[in-house]
Amino acid sequence: MSNIVMAFIISGLLLVSWWFEMFSDSGFGQMARAMNKKGRYGKNVIALMVPAIGSSFLVWAIALIVESVGFSELSIDVLGYVALVLFAIGLVGLFSIPLPRWMYPEYHLAKRERLRAEKLARGEAVKMPSSGRVAVEAQRLEQALRRQSDKNE
Repeated sequence: MSNIVMAFIISGLLLVSWWFEMFSDSGFGQMARAMNKKGRYGKNVIALMVPAIGSSFLVWAIALIVESVGFSELSIDVLGYVALVLFAIGLVGLFSIPLPRWMYPEYHLAKRERLRAEKLARGEAVKMPSSGRVAVEAQRLEQALRRQSDKNE
């Protein structure tokens, strides 16, 4: 298989799995978050390493395409250096340095739960997660809000 296709496949797998872990309440997203908690490298792997290395492979694939089309050496070199810098940033994810809280999956999960609770409190229709811990917590929240609204009436 060509290097371009392999770079796109690796990039796609990394970026899609990162998206599911960060921004999805699906079963795959929940499984990925649970596996990351049990991992030995810490939470910076998903917050920094996976998206940076996935982006590095994406830029590398673009550089390979640019090279095959026949662009200037300068543009190929710039893309290569960008890919290298992104890869180096990804390796920083192996260290347990504190990152801004919005870079972690827990922040986005709490944000989704808060928005879901606000919509339920306003009586709006809310799409509930179908399975897992998030679904159980969402059902408990919905029941508590219904009991509270029944008491107020």
